[in-house]
Amino acid sequence: MKRILLWLAGVALGVALLLAAATGASFAFTTQGHLPAAAAQFGGTELTPNGWRWRAPLIGGRMDRIFSAPPTLAVQKLGVLHDAHPALTLPDWVSESHLTIENDAGQQVFAGPAAQYDGFLYPANGGYKAQLTLWRLAPGQDKAQFDPEAQGSLRPNPGLERPARPTGWYQYIFRFSVQASPVLELSAERVDQGGVIGLQLTGMAGDTTPTVETDLGRVDCVRCPGGWRGYIPAAYNAPAGAHTVRVTAGGEVMERTITVIPRDFGSAEVQPEPETPASAAEQFRSLVWPLYEQPARDKLWQGGFVCPAQDYMVLVDFGQVKLTNGTPGAKSNSTRLYTIPGEAARAPAAGVVVLAKELQLTGNTVVIDHGCGLRSYLYGLAAIHVTQGQTLEKGQAVGTLAEEMTLDIKLGNKSINPWPLFQTSGGLFWRQVP
Repeated sequence: MKRILLWLAGVALGVALLLAAATGASFAFTTQGHLPAAAAQFGGTELTPNGWRWRAPLIGGRMDRIFSAPPTLAVQKLGVLHDAHPALTLPDWVSESHLTIENDAGQQVFAGPAAQYDGFLYPANGGYKAQLTLWRLAPGQDKAQFDPEAQGSLRPNPGLERPARPTGWYQYIFRFSVQASPVLELSAERVDQGGVIGLQLTGMAGDTTPTVETDLGRVDCVRCPGGWRGYIPAAYNAPAGAHTVRVTAGGEVMERTITVIPRDFGSAEVQPEPETPASAAEQFRSLVWPLYEQPARDKLWQGGFVCPAQDYMVLVDFGQVKLTNGTPGAKSNSTRLYTIPGEAARAPAAGVVVLAKELQLTGNTVVIDHGCGLRSYLYGLAAIHVTQGQTLEKGQAVGTLAEEMTLDIKLGNKSINPWPLFQTSGGLFWRQVP
């Protein structure tokens, strides 16, 4: 019995020595080189961490080795950046992040996850100081265990992943100055009557909405990633030739010239139009005309539009000269379709219903705001199935069709050709982003 006990004790001692040797070897060979790379970048410059704390797993995560450097007050100086939105690039291993930015006056201008920084615009040119913390956590792990302000809260590897990987954080503090000037780009310099030119402003700090002046029509600018966007209409009757576009942004005035190319849309025979009752005209002016001047909401459409009627025949097309008994009249600013009664009338694109009402002049009418000042006007429906304020997806039914319907798509108060929209062509889709 004594020999057996001595043998068991020897085996236990050998196992303990073997484990100790394995642990020692694992400890010795686990270095900072096994930690995730701290390769975050801001404005194209690699950031240097000024503090970190990591637990590197040993022996399959049974034990940990800690690597830490307490945060200091050292600030990395990045100098002057001439981009209004310096890019922030994070390593692939990051599972959570937090970024704060304050100006030289100490006022916080941004605080949140790094992903939200993509939509942030600096309020002005000037100096800024930022603090960035990046965490690498195991799935289901709480980052509160790695709070840089609470060093002692770092806990052993939770055993939430196999194989175990290092968990911890890096912190960066850096200072920089933004000195940016606006850059104006147009989707084209020539456009057919009925077409649209896209406008984009980048490289500007501040949240003051740029203004666009042109005799072609109202242009509303809305926010987009890294700047502002707007759309310039060339209506069916826009004067051919050169037109000046004057943009004021960031205290600077920029001018461009757009050339409108005349287009022959042909003609269509129509029946004499009955005289419009004064009450019908007044109702239309009071309910529809104010929509032309409503503030622009954010862009809501994505991809091409769809025709409100799936099956149709064109009776009077956009831009056609209307002939009454062979006598030329005005050009058509809309598209009149022969449709199948009872079929669904569809939303041409995503948007918000801003009018859904039966009018004396246009019958059952639905107006959809697609953002950026672009709105669809659907006239002459058999029935309406939506309400004002309702959000719609592209192709969603807004009502039912009668024998005829009229479609008018406007930027502000200028009617544009709907057919390029169904083909995803033209300035409305230039550099399209959600």
